[in-house]
Amino acid sequence: MFLGELVFEALRNLARHKLRSFLTALGIIFGVASVMSMMSAGEGARQAILEQINQLGIRNIIVNAKKPPAEQNAEDEGSGFQLAYGITFKDAAQIAETLPFIDSVLPVHDKDRWIWFKSRRVEAKVRAVTDDYLPTLKLFPILGRTLTAEDSLERRRVCVVRRRLLNEARYLGDPLKLRLKVDTDYYQVVGVLPDFEFQSPNKAALGIDDRALEVYIPFDTGIDRMGIETVTSRSGSFEASRVELHQLICTVNTEENVLHAARGIKTILESFHDKKDYEVTVPLELLESRQKTQKVFNIVLPIVAGISLLVGGIGILNIMLATITERTREIGIRRALGATGADITSQFLIETVTLSTVGGLLGLALGGAGVVALRHFTDWDAVVTPESVALSLGISCLTGVAFGLYPARRAAQMDPIEALRHE
Repeated sequence: MFLGELVFEALRNLARHKLRSFLTALGIIFGVASVMSMMSAGEGARQAILEQINQLGIRNIIVNAKKPPAEQNAEDEGSGFQLAYGITFKDAAQIAETLPFIDSVLPVHDKDRWIWFKSRRVEAKVRAVTDDYLPTLKLFPILGRTLTAEDSLERRRVCVVRRRLLNEARYLGDPLKLRLKVDTDYYQVVGVLPDFEFQSPNKAALGIDDRALEVYIPFDTGIDRMGIETVTSRSGSFEASRVELHQLICTVNTEENVLHAARGIKTILESFHDKKDYEVTVPLELLESRQKTQKVFNIVLPIVAGISLLVGGIGILNIMLATITERTREIGIRRALGATGADITSQFLIETVTLSTVGGLLGLALGGAGVVALRHFTDWDAVVTPESVALSLGISCLTGVAFGLYPARRAAQMDPIEALRHE
């Protein structure tokens, strides 16, 4: 009951000088808004990192074929032969047979082809993959089914497409009744995958280009129908290349063995590839690197927000010292009526905490608006958590205590007689 009376009295005193109280609380408002917004942005970044790494697979090691440097290409092309580079079937067999940590090795072969929707055509990346490829990367159809082992074994001409491909071709019918024409072959659509929902350089590790449209076909069907040689004509010139595999997805048995397996894969590839025509991506290493960056992010952001709170706290300290000078006679009267030093300390301390708490609540509202604006105007998906709300409000209350304690103690230590004589 006594605490409630003090809070009510504090609110009444603050209401007597509304503009001054509001201007004093501005530092707390902006400080709390900064803390909440930055924590929400940091949490959004953390969750995005985890989602992206999860898309790659924490126990996966991704090996991509990479075109050698231009000077090496010139040497090969000048010799009159095809430019051969990238990962080979022998590489895949060596990795699977040599490394005990590897549970599976999934090959991928890519070709850029024109896809015909009756009279309309679009250019897409046709990916020949095994039946385990899509589940391993957690790519599940939103319509229809995925590819099966029987599809590859029987060389069926079936495919799974991205939803974006259908949108690009402006196809409005039932996708599962659609037959796509790839070169001279027709493929029955058996499934539709959702589009990627995140924007990240990690897409490159999956061999995905934001501008490319994707069609997934059974691996053996793709090798039989499309082959492993490619001839590209541009402005009267042509380039002949031979790439057996464009990608390997190597799944390790346990997370603890990922780094050991990665070193083994690099050793095997270095033995068979004189040219640097491959690239190894380890999602676990990416995660550790992102976590180190996130730690720095988590340290810097509170420091920046803490500066705003420090400025707000100094403002509270300054205004409370001025308020005590104005209310010196009131303090003397209260002491004359029997109030103890602890009563005076409690009165002014609660007034300071009330001011900072009200500022904290307004700061939470401003921070929430900032998070909404961040989501609306950028691709950054900031996430507000109960911890960020509680911490922001708690910091505002602690700021009130830290910067209100000295003025409250100074008021309590006044000589009652001198205070009564103050004009």
